[in-house]
Amino acid sequence: MNNLSYGAYSKALPSTSGPTINDDNLTVEKVASGLTFPTGMTFIGDNDLLVTEKNTGRVMRVLDGEVQNNPVLDLSVASKIERGLLGIAVSKHSEGKTNVFLAYTESGNSQDGSDVKGNVDPLGNRLYRYDYSDGRLINPVLILDLTALPNNINRTDHNGGKVLVGPDNNIYYVIGEVGGHRTQAQNIENGPLPNGLGGVLRITQEGQIVNEVPIFGSELPLSIYYAMGIRNSFGMDFDPVTGNLWDTENGPTAGDEINLVFPGFNSGWALIQGFSSDDTLGDGATPSDLVIFGKGKYAEPKFVWQIPVGPTALKFLNSEKLGKKYENNMFVGDINNGLLYRFTLNAERDDIAINDTYMGDISALADKKVDSTVESIPIIFGQGFGGITDIQIGPDGYMYVLSFTGDLYRVVPASQSTMPSPKPLSNEGIIPKDSILVTINGINGENSYSPNPIKIKSGETITWYNADTVSHTVTSGSDSDPNEGELFDSDAILSKQPYSLKFDDKGTFDYYCIYHPTMGGQISVE
Repeated sequence: MNNLSYGAYSKALPSTSGPTINDDNLTVEKVASGLTFPTGMTFIGDNDLLVTEKNTGRVMRVLDGEVQNNPVLDLSVASKIERGLLGIAVSKHSEGKTNVFLAYTESGNSQDGSDVKGNVDPLGNRLYRYDYSDGRLINPVLILDLTALPNNINRTDHNGGKVLVGPDNNIYYVIGEVGGHRTQAQNIENGPLPNGLGGVLRITQEGQIVNEVPIFGSELPLSIYYAMGIRNSFGMDFDPVTGNLWDTENGPTAGDEINLVFPGFNSGWALIQGFSSDDTLGDGATPSDLVIFGKGKYAEPKFVWQIPVGPTALKFLNSEKLGKKYENNMFVGDINNGLLYRFTLNAERDDIAINDTYMGDISALADKKVDSTVESIPIIFGQGFGGITDIQIGPDGYMYVLSFTGDLYRVVPASQSTMPSPKPLSNEGIIPKDSILVTINGINGENSYSPNPIKIKSGETITWYNADTVSHTVTSGSDSDPNEGELFDSDAILSKQPYSLKFDDKGTFDYYCIYHPTMGGQISVE
């Protein structure tokens, strides 16, 4: 057995047969590969885009499908867990000037990853404006500076980082609670005053307060909050029809959300996650318990996954190039399964409408909630991308999907593609010979795996086959075990895919799924 990465940050790898779309009229082409943990992208021209790399701090240019050798900018970033170069947006001006906005966790000593290698505290989570000129990003201007130091010293997560230029030409930047901060912006009534974390922030392109009637309050930092009560988010976009802002939000072990984010929106964290009536956090909190500033107001999510998927990018398809029926639909990616989801909105475009345009059993989604893995089948539009970090619509009107594995894909009509359409793999021929087969059936406690316990002899190999519809992991230990994943960790096992591991050491080993901690199994090696 080998020591692998900790399961708590497992991400789906791409299908070995390539991504597929659940519409025979559409296919997926690989545009580029070789990027290093890319987190975001923005188009600066036809077949010309900039891509951010989380841990290297590089902004790479992808021109006509080729990743250029030299970065357009190389920043020094702190990169532990969810820190890094996280967001990018472009603003083109009528006089020909192009600005690029970058959100990143700035290194404390001008060295990449020094928070990992030397425990050097980062300078902050910062938003800069650059001029784009002759293939370079120049003239940096710091327009927003927030802490990157966690409230809990052991955590470096929930830095958010997505950036948008809104229809009003202002900058929208989402940041999480940064390692467990608990202020009044996280709805802690007796907590410290808000510090700019845990919300969607709005400023002008010059870094000034937007000159409108205050939403939460007129003093900093309340004056720059557009929304608060957000645990963490990796995706948001404006509806091209209404101009409304939507986001994805990540729950702890349940309660992943899609929200309509209006001015003054309070998402409920850290008292409410998911639908308030479900009491997902088990604290008995109701909307009346939240901390409300100014015009703040709580609203229920528009969609919830009680089975966590790790939603990331959210994008509206403002094009009919993939077919009129998909125009202005909402598309969402996830990190756990490498799935691409599709959602339609109601006539007023202020809610998600599960209707007869979806394939499969939609009755279980009438409550706008995924309670079991199979319930998500009708909303799955594509699969096999690997953990998705961004979705954008190109100037050509096609959908571009970015995977943390370094691959950039494009969804196009099959009639327009010269590449053969990949076919999903079956389980035939993918189970190693002489391997002990264990089936992952789903989320059902000790009955999640069959057989359980597994009894083998030293030197034998076990192959887990995921017969469920979502990804699972095989991770040594149990939930909240400080040594989880040290002995073995599969990372995400995609639906209909295997994971094999040879056991030489004798003993009894507990394992579980980090995505769904109630799943538990045991291995006995004689």
